[in-house]
Amino acid sequence: MGSLRPILESRGYRTRYALLSAERIRGIDPLEVDILLIIGHLPLHASPDATRFSWEIIDLIRIRAHYGLPLLGIDLGGQLIAHALGGEVRTRERPEIAVAPVRLTEAGRRSCLAPLGDATPLVRWQGHDIVLPPGFECLASAPCSPVQAFRHGKAILGLQFHLEADHDYLQSHLNALRTSLALAGIDGEALRAKAVESLQLMRHACHAVMTRWLDALDGHDTVPPESAQPSG
Repeated sequence: MGSLRPILESRGYRTRYALLSAERIRGIDPLEVDILLIIGHLPLHASPDATRFSWEIIDLIRIRAHYGLPLLGIDLGGQLIAHALGGEVRTRERPEIAVAPVRLTEAGRRSCLAPLGDATPLVRWQGHDIVLPPGFECLASAPCSPVQAFRHGKAILGLQFHLEADHDYLQSHLNALRTSLALAGIDGEALRAKAVESLQLMRHACHAVMTRWLDALDGHDTVPPESAQPSG
């Protein structure tokens, strides 16, 4: 959860974790939690052939969306939200692994992502692209990734970059990605140095973005997506 946890707890939220497994997901009441946060971990993804994901997580997302309840997805989480609510997740020919800014759309500049501007370095590593469901707004893109952030109303927010990245997160993920980085021809140590150098900027950006999003939730009036009906 990285930098997100202290922000949430400073506002009075209690955080608890559940691994993405059917057993853990069944123990979550989709209407009970104030904010559902779904964060991905490589090499997991939400493409249609990812059989490891059960309908439990899809229904959890759809129920939250149907009732307009706050839902934040990061990386895999954003892919799952898009997939569950009528979009697509497509495998990229080449994964994106970088510490670099995103380009905000006009909608993005009017959203909670406005503090990112055009120069905030962000951790991006994913091997899949999102095609948004109808009615969703793209908030940010990158040269090789058309959807880096999206929203539906004020309550549903999806990010492909890791806004929550802190020192521990970077160390664990960069170590886990060592082989993938080498195969992709990426200098892992240079990437690590860039990420560590950018930590303070990323932490400030995370605080500013999340503060705006959480403030907006106080009076959100999300219109449920047409595809947000739970199955069965």
